[in-house]
Amino acid sequence: MCGAGAGEPHQYDNSRKIRLHIGHINDKTQGGSDDPSNLRALFSVCNEGAANLTLDKPSHGKLLAQIRRATGDDQIELLKWLMRKFPKQSIKILEKDNSK
Repeated sequence: MCGAGAGEPHQYDNSRKIRLHIGHINDKTQGGSDDPSNLRALFSVCNEGAANLTLDKPSHGKLLAQIRRATGDDQIELLKWLMRKFPKQSIKILEKDNSK
């Protein structure tokens, strides 16, 4: 939900690693089930703070608009995170760009 991954440094305490919880997409109090299709892995802080709040994923366009409004430093941090998350794809993209 917030983009944090298991084992990454904890955003509030760098001496800890991020733990994931299993959370419901549609909460049981709102009719959701324990079926695997209604479950997702969440950063413990996000899951504890969700309080039955289910956020819709932003559209491609809205996400790009948010990134464009971010500071240059934040955009670089996002790029670094994406490259760590998708190392094989990053290498392919860089190799393709370098061959031009």
